[in-house]
Amino acid sequence: MYSERALAAKPPNVSFEQAASLPLAGLTALQGLREGKIQPGQKVLINGATGGVGTFAVQIAKSLGAEVTAVCSTRNVDLVRSIGADHVIDYTKEDFTKSDQRYDVIFDNVCNHSFTERRRVLTPKGICVLAGMGGAGVKQGQAIRTHRW
Repeated sequence: MYSERALAAKPPNVSFEQAASLPLAGLTALQGLREGKIQPGQKVLINGATGGVGTFAVQIAKSLGAEVTAVCSTRNVDLVRSIGADHVIDYTKEDFTKSDQRYDVIFDNVCNHSFTERRRVLTPKGICVLAGMGGAGVKQGQAIRTHRW
């Protein structure tokens, strides 16, 4: 039996399709961040921070005590700040892989950089978690792939 505490009414301004997608996006973000083994105080970069999975990832990483850097377009800078990002990189103006900053975890929802490029901005024991399909190194049928160096 399900507890009534586990149920919530669908808001009238949310479609059934939107409501149905929320658990999948939230669980994908949670699974990926757990793969990253985030600890309080760690620096986490979320590439693709304004999609369904990305917005959950920003908020979950913050709730786990991480210092969060969100990568998004110019039009979404205020959004990621409003949901808790400590730092924002506008990908239309800056490439996070060319930065001097180093991250303990990269949670990549976009997979638009090579492993070599991502490795450059990871700490020596950093973890890169790829979410989604079609990214460099992702095999068909894998939704989450973790790479530890």
